[in-house]
Amino acid sequence: MPVHPEDPPYSMVIYRYHQYTRQLFEKVAPGFSDSMELVITSMHSGTHIDSKCHMARDGTLHDGVKASDIVKHTGYSKYGTEEIPIYVRRAVLLDIPASKGLDILPQRYGITAEDLEKCLDYEGVSLREGDVALVRTGYSRYFTTDREKYLHDFAGITEESAQWLINRKISLLGIDNLAMAVPKPFKVHLMFLVDAGIHVMKSLYLEELSRDKAYVTVVVVTPLKIVGGTGSLIRPIALGIGERYK
Repeated sequence: MPVHPEDPPYSMVIYRYHQYTRQLFEKVAPGFSDSMELVITSMHSGTHIDSKCHMARDGTLHDGVKASDIVKHTGYSKYGTEEIPIYVRRAVLLDIPASKGLDILPQRYGITAEDLEKCLDYEGVSLREGDVALVRTGYSRYFTTDREKYLHDFAGITEESAQWLINRKISLLGIDNLAMAVPKPFKVHLMFLVDAGIHVMKSLYLEELSRDKAYVTVVVVTPLKIVGGTGSLIRPIALGIGERYK
């Protein structure tokens, strides 16, 4: 699984094997066995959502909260993952490559505000206050096939298009790459998490929505309630909706 080079690596091993636990349980439950795994990962591996305590500017989080004032080795007392709401929201797919007649955006392409506006016109939909914005670049195809390309060659939003999205008061941003933005991914993260207080999802898989031209859906996101955590692994789903939501 591709993870940021500075993040802990993901690993999964089988911790209990059927052939061993059957012996363990033989006296109390003859023939019974079980198996389980041990997963070692950060909450920012694969498809995930960021908490507001994930990133800071000069040590300061959203609403001027000092990160050092609210952190212990057991987690954050404010802005932890347990504070991320469950999202059941109207979502708009901004399929930027499709709007340009492409399958995937060029390497390191920076999506502009004009790109977003033209994409909405192409799709014939509107982005409303409170919506979830899902930005497709096409780079999710490299998630399992080309780690280096996925981590380093991706296209993404820019400061300009990030501000465009923030100005429209979206409730949540999702994108199909790991670092979200080019050429300044950290600055754009700060715009959402610190300045606007908007959570972001990364490493989404949006290819099926693009294939089906499902530009407007209802997205359901249920983060794990990890008390004091900086993010959560997620498996968001998009549901087809009726005309009244469009």
